[in-house]
Amino acid sequence: MKNTLLHTPFRIAGVAAIVLSAAAISQVPGWAQPVANVASTEPAGDSTKVALAAIPKPNGEIESKAYAALDKHCARCHQDGKLEDRAKSASGFGNVLHLADIAKNTSLVVPGNPDNSELVKQIASGNMPYDIKDGSNIFAPTPKDDEVAAIRTWIVSLADKGKLACGARKFISNEDIVNTIAADMEAQPEHRVATTRYVTLTHLYNACAEDKEMNVYRQAVIKLVNSLSRQSDVVRLSTSIADEAKTILRINLLDVGWTSNDWEKLASTYPYAVKPDMRRFDFVSSQMSTKVPFLRGDWLAFTASRPPVYHDLLRLPATYGELQKNLDVDVADNIAKFLAKRSGFQRSFVSQNNRLIERHTISTGYFWTSYDFAGNKGTQSLFEHPLGPSGDSAFKHDGGETLFSLPNGFNAYYLYTAAGERLDKGPTEIVRDIDRKDLAVTNGISCFGCHDQGIRLAKDDIRKHVIDNRNFPKRVREAVEAMYPPQKEMDELLAKDAERFKNAMLKADLDPSLKLGGIEIIGALSKQYENNLDLRQVASEFGLSPENLQKAAGQVGGDAQTLVRRLEQQGYVPRDNLEGTFAGLVPSLSDDDPIFVASPSEPAKQVAKVNSGDNKAAGAPGLSIVADKSAYAVNDLPVFTVRTDKECYLTLINVDGTGTGTVIYPNKFQQQNVIKAGQNFKFPSVDAPFQFRFKDPGTETVIALCNANQGRVDTIAHDFSKKQFTELGNYEKFVTRAIVVEASKKPKKVASADKKIAKIAKRSGIARSAIKIAVK
Repeated sequence: MKNTLLHTPFRIAGVAAIVLSAAAISQVPGWAQPVANVASTEPAGDSTKVALAAIPKPNGEIESKAYAALDKHCARCHQDGKLEDRAKSASGFGNVLHLADIAKNTSLVVPGNPDNSELVKQIASGNMPYDIKDGSNIFAPTPKDDEVAAIRTWIVSLADKGKLACGARKFISNEDIVNTIAADMEAQPEHRVATTRYVTLTHLYNACAEDKEMNVYRQAVIKLVNSLSRQSDVVRLSTSIADEAKTILRINLLDVGWTSNDWEKLASTYPYAVKPDMRRFDFVSSQMSTKVPFLRGDWLAFTASRPPVYHDLLRLPATYGELQKNLDVDVADNIAKFLAKRSGFQRSFVSQNNRLIERHTISTGYFWTSYDFAGNKGTQSLFEHPLGPSGDSAFKHDGGETLFSLPNGFNAYYLYTAAGERLDKGPTEIVRDIDRKDLAVTNGISCFGCHDQGIRLAKDDIRKHVIDNRNFPKRVREAVEAMYPPQKEMDELLAKDAERFKNAMLKADLDPSLKLGGIEIIGALSKQYENNLDLRQVASEFGLSPENLQKAAGQVGGDAQTLVRRLEQQGYVPRDNLEGTFAGLVPSLSDDDPIFVASPSEPAKQVAKVNSGDNKAAGAPGLSIVADKSAYAVNDLPVFTVRTDKECYLTLINVDGTGTGTVIYPNKFQQQNVIKAGQNFKFPSVDAPFQFRFKDPGTETVIALCNANQGRVDTIAHDFSKKQFTELGNYEKFVTRAIVVEASKKPKKVASADKKIAKIAKRSGIARSAIKIAVK
């Protein structure tokens, strides 16, 4: 298709802790000789064998070629069961070879639109393969042009298949939810009604989440609730289901030790509270004495698995000293009496240097803490200073993590500084979580992912090294022998504690080995909330079918119509975009009214928020593009609106129906292509000396690239003395070559972890977005 450019108070047990200190490096005592080339020991795997989901075989030539490319370049970081040199999948994404699954995830793939698919954008920006970009795997092959083309071709082929319908699944309206809750509430004992609350997954069900996904989401809610409980009995899944479709789960505040004040604080920060136009909602609300009788499970999983809500619901104190008092454990005294049990090793999947883990017994089970270090030399070396953290010649640690058992057998976590102050996140120079864009260990959610099977096994390197080495004084050797048990004994302790956690999961009717896409279940439900949303998903958030959302938006226009156009053309909207506009759009798109809840006794804390910037390359601007109509006719003159959250240099490319690409901005008439942050940029502008016209029927693609830095994008070179608009020829071939040129620029091997992280953080600053437009 050708276009024309024309001139013209409870005590709990269980936590994870990080300790920071400005540890001064002291001189190594004469008896503690440095250890040369201590063998790195990888902690053993999880204590519970996890059944891996079988990887489906590709179907047909197109899928097979894409599968082969993804297997070769992506599976080592993103396929559970095929990971190399990592304990868990990177970036919360572990099913790259499950093509049918990732084809439904618009945070990875936009069917029919490879240029707006994150899977392709990450390769195009040179950020993937991850280990090639950061220099950690210089022997890994770079993607070839035919392999990149295979992935793009597969995504294009998905356009004809469309989204799978929900089949015979009955749509559940907001009114249906209220009626179900009302009936279930009336069936509860009268004395428990006021403290009964509900968690819904109905919007995910309406958006066609598969049965296997719904099973994970239900179990994730129950695991989360138990992991935030201060009571000794578990909340069971089998007794919590309130509806036939199993999309509504009942909890009681008394069963988890929460107060009505806790719930109201949550409700005051909940962005999706709506009141259907029905008397029964008022009845339910009055019986429970709350304006918000139910919350969505994915929002709860995201919000309550992170500080500050995670800390508040577990009543985690502000200091590590208070925590020990609450748990009735004295770490220093246990060390002095040789009651603590230790294991030290050189390598860990979390800590960047040598690490020590230490077990203490508490009334509810176990209290594990770690000692982590910013380096491996002097007093930061466990192999030279195996005793500490106090006393003569003690090691000087820089961080640590603590995990402890709750009264119901689930785990809790706590991070803190050397001064004993609680932390929300651990420092990346000491510990890292590869699932997080900022690489920071976030209390709660990071710990759930790492300890999905409970405490992890570890192989000790210290005991044999010290007790067989007469360079260490006798008192040191004897202390190490007392506190560092033989491996068999430590294995038994670890296995016993892992079994305790597993049994708690089983009591709650949960599958301890269950994952989704290679990801722990709370993390999977949280990730579902963070993901981009397509048209069906956004419609279900408003309690509507896709057709009714489009109809209502067409009638009311304005922001609602812009939202739907973005969904139709771009294929998705980021979660934070919807979260910020939901309450304002609800009254115009439905008969529901938004509910605003004031915090009950004090201003609600700023809870964790989804940031769409977490899903783009570091340093890249946030970018969106939308056309001024949902559909066009031949000879129409479209206008495109581009918006960015950072000043950047914009490139617009049109790809017509024949696959020919043309750079339409910058051009000979508009060579200065910088656009301002937070402002709508219109193309063509009303005063442009040309027009942009659709000449033929078919599908047009308009691609927006915005570079935070001035310079070439995708190897495009302009010569406006010869051409008013830069022609790229066959766009598939052009962009494939551009990607391969970028990916082939292998960095040199990075020696230190700090340099590696610096290189990871310094990713391409190019944002990418693309829309598809129908021309009739």
